[in-house]
Amino acid sequence: MTPYLEKENKAHLINTEHPLETTLDDIYSHIEPNAIHIRPGANSNDLRKEITDALSKDHKYWNLDINQLIREENERKTTIGKEINSLVSANKIIPAELIVRMLRKIIYAGDVTQVNFILTSFPDIIEQAKELETNCVKLSKVFYCHGNDTTNIEIKNNNLSLFNIDSYF
Repeated sequence: MTPYLEKENKAHLINTEHPLETTLDDIYSHIEPNAIHIRPGANSNDLRKEITDALSKDHKYWNLDINQLIREENERKTTIGKEINSLVSANKIIPAELIVRMLRKIIYAGDVTQVNFILTSFPDIIEQAKELETNCVKLSKVFYCHGNDTTNIEIKNNNLSLFNIDSYF
């Protein structure tokens, strides 16, 4: 049974004869995080906050607000924080690769109990989404919040192909 399951990528053998930390690293390498992206629409910040709070509280999602994470990296003076600070000081745009590297460090920190993530403020354009999905995590859903009189949320599966993600909606 095991060769069939391994061949079909439905099972992963973990050698438990190794030290616990090595065994846990092996286990963590097979757990795919679940990441969703919440896009703000016009006048929808309150709605986005309500959704984020509900997912965090009721479904154990961890909100990764990119702007807040960048500030924290900068304050802690991490390697990534220093790179970001030098780019901002030079009036340069922070490349998606650097943000994705920061997210990868956070998402794959080894906490197997935390596999659900909300991304806010990133990605904004398709190139950023491609960088994120190639080098970090695939977006399972994109939520677009409409802040008009009727509360409306569009959920799109991951098939983005336009330059600006918002133009998709």
